[in-house]
Amino acid sequence: MIGKPFINLAVSQAIENYLKYKDKKDDPMFWSFLVVVIRSLIFIYGELDIINPYITQNEHNMGGFDSNLSKYGFSLEKIQDFENQFLEFQKQEKENQFPNFAFIMIQKYLIQMFFLKQRTMHMEKQVTDEFKSFLYLNEVTNPFMIQDRDKYIKDKNELNYYFNSIRYDYSHNFSLEELRRSVLIPESYMLAGYNFNQIMALNDIELRNVNLRVYNFFRVNPNLEDRDDLLLKAVNYYKKYGNRVTSGNGYVDFLLFASILATALFLLVLVYFH
Repeated sequence: MIGKPFINLAVSQAIENYLKYKDKKDDPMFWSFLVVVIRSLIFIYGELDIINPYITQNEHNMGGFDSNLSKYGFSLEKIQDFENQFLEFQKQEKENQFPNFAFIMIQKYLIQMFFLKQRTMHMEKQVTDEFKSFLYLNEVTNPFMIQDRDKYIKDKNELNYYFNSIRYDYSHNFSLEELRRSVLIPESYMLAGYNFNQIMALNDIELRNVNLRVYNFFRVNPNLEDRDDLLLKAVNYYKKYGNRVTSGNGYVDFLLFASILATALFLLVLVYFH
């Protein structure tokens, strides 16, 4: 070990064992779980990003272990828990806990890391197939990995389901838009021919569609930030003049109303002086 433990004792030991046995692929230690985890990290990030921080004892700074693990979007909070799971795995193993939840959690974190990189780098399918060889899935063939899988996992399908779920999620660009219930001024509905009690009974999607029709009725652009102010102005004008005079542009509406007011004043002046 170089100085104090790197990250923690379990991570340090795993890296040291990797360095010691990386050229001894027939040795059981090369296939021990935490060494396979280090090999998985190297497969995802490259040996330089994993081993060099260990050599330089750079845990958290730029170019350090945490920084390198986060470069594809894996959060620092998850990195901290991922590192802690090494110690938790050893603890649960010592206590013969079955299933070993840390064993499963570490695998899930590795799957997340890989598919974050996959989404960023758009790697070929064979890379995904190669990565699966580091996981303790149903189709694993290495006898040492099969032995550990059966030793630590109760539900043999759990990691397969998780792998497929994350692969699907990270390969589709979902856009979740919050639907906010926005009720317009009551008079706008009534003037547009709607019953306000019925409006209140609509679901969010139906209400949004009706709102668009109301904006359209008063010729207000629903994409403008001041659309509600323009709607109020249009409603007041409709109530006074019985017409939907609005351009959807606040400045143009101001000029329009100003011109109407000026015309009205001019007519009053003519009447008064005649």
